[in-house]
Amino acid sequence: MSRVAAIDYETTIFTLKPDSLGPNKATLLHARTTINNQTGIYKAILYLHGYIDYYFHDHVCQRFLEHGYDFYALDMRKCGRSIISPEHDRYIHYCTDLREYDEEISLAIEHMIKQAGDRERKILLLGGLIATLYAARGARCADVDAVILNSPYLTAVKTGYVESVLLSILMKLGRTHTIHAPWYGRSIHVSGRGEWNYDVTKKPVEKMPIHGPFLSTVRTCQEEIIRGQIKIQCPILFMCSNRSLRPNRTWQDEYADVDLILDVETMKHAAGLLGPQITMHEIENAMHDIFLSKESVREKAFDIMFEWLRKLEADWSAKSKL
Repeated sequence: MSRVAAIDYETTIFTLKPDSLGPNKATLLHARTTINNQTGIYKAILYLHGYIDYYFHDHVCQRFLEHGYDFYALDMRKCGRSIISPEHDRYIHYCTDLREYDEEISLAIEHMIKQAGDRERKILLLGGLIATLYAARGARCADVDAVILNSPYLTAVKTGYVESVLLSILMKLGRTHTIHAPWYGRSIHVSGRGEWNYDVTKKPVEKMPIHGPFLSTVRTCQEEIIRGQIKIQCPILFMCSNRSLRPNRTWQDEYADVDLILDVETMKHAAGLLGPQITMHEIENAMHDIFLSKESVREKAFDIMFEWLRKLEADWSAKSKL
């Protein structure tokens, strides 16, 4: 892995409304850019992690800092740094409605707005399904100026008959079931065949819980996307791998070059329904999380992303002078 200089994050803890499982909190990390912005526009991006995940992408932060963006990352309720107690470990990334996350995302955006002060600001979201939903209908969605989607969970995962029946039971009964999903985790973590040394208690490698209520609310939102009911008005950059593959029981080297989690074709179809200002890119040989792919692959993704942002910034600058 390419070396990244130590990043000095400021940490803000948001105390959230309790739910039926007890208290909640969210953790916001903030790294300040040292690049002088000639336009006077405050540029900031908020990183939202995916399912059973948390923020550990210092290399992504570093790139945004180098391009003049303040970088924020949010560990949402019951995830990563925001797990309150050992009892919460059983409910990692548990929710009954994806709109629950609006509370901490809105608090994060309000915090970002305060950091901007009197300057004109441009706030971006980087994430997946949760970022998609918030940009479309979150309480502060009008403050979101652009969205970058990294292999978003926009459509249901393709499964076999037995898996499909199990998922249906979990959703109907609201139960949790632990599944073995080793190959993706092993393909990215240093303990296996990957290069990333993240905390496996926050992002498991071998086993992960599947919550029926979470699956139900995800399925509802995915159906709304397919029906064209989720629309984002600001510019969107959508990136995914060029290929998907369902793994079998033995390791194949190509697992490091494909999306092992989601189906690329159905994902692209759903992404095309999100709004009128979408730019779509397939990244050859990318993994599910594009920015955890091999260095040459993620460098290509960085080039695509920052070229898209450069054009967007030119538009912002031109409009600010009118």
